[in-house]
Amino acid sequence: MLRYILLLSALSYPLFAGESRNWTSADGSKSFAAEYISREGSLVTLRPIGEKDRTFEIAKLHPDDQRWLDLNAPIAKQIEALPDARAVFDTLLFGESRETVTKKLNASKIVEATIDSAYMGRTGLNGIFRTRSKIGGLHCFLFFDWSESGKLQEITLQTENKAAGEYEDILKPCWSECVDLITTIHGKPTQKGRIAPHESLQEGQMLASHLWKLEPEGSVMLGSARQEKGYQIVVRFTCDDLAK
Repeated sequence: MLRYILLLSALSYPLFAGESRNWTSADGSKSFAAEYISREGSLVTLRPIGEKDRTFEIAKLHPDDQRWLDLNAPIAKQIEALPDARAVFDTLLFGESRETVTKKLNASKIVEATIDSAYMGRTGLNGIFRTRSKIGGLHCFLFFDWSESGKLQEITLQTENKAAGEYEDILKPCWSECVDLITTIHGKPTQKGRIAPHESLQEGQMLASHLWKLEPEGSVMLGSARQEKGYQIVVRFTCDDLAK
């Protein structure tokens, strides 16, 4: 249960730690940076940079901002439905069937589908769910690996491919926030290092910088990877105990 509460709070950690985010008007014509303060009914109170608190009608904010508020503001409502304390990512557990995983993903407040559910039977689950909130400025897409009996044994989160020139400025901030997020949820890593230089990555290779032990079983690896000419940040949850 604690892991789930921490996950919900950590995904929005930069904002609730006093940092600002960009807010946009409903028609997209105006935007401004402000810190979220509170929400009450149809109103939200924000603190624009260098200004006093201001209250806005939520309906006058951009739909993306309204969705952000629905995800991050009603904390009490989110905590009502706490999952199994053994949850690996969100409410997912190793050993669950595809059917159970699919139901949990569709009901999740952490991830969202990028295609209509009617097409999931044709495409499978890989790459069609992503994190609702960006991590270090990037969405992460979910991929799954199953045992021969069809049970969940691995969950991988990975960003979209970015060019070598975007490795330091775009991918590295995502990697850094992943370090903080996973540490908040699963404790200190058993192994840690720097992100691998993009020049050291070979095609199809992932180089892990961090390793965490999961309780009661499993491990988490964080690192960067290369696919053809693109680079990604990758978080791999596996039922294997790699942190011995």
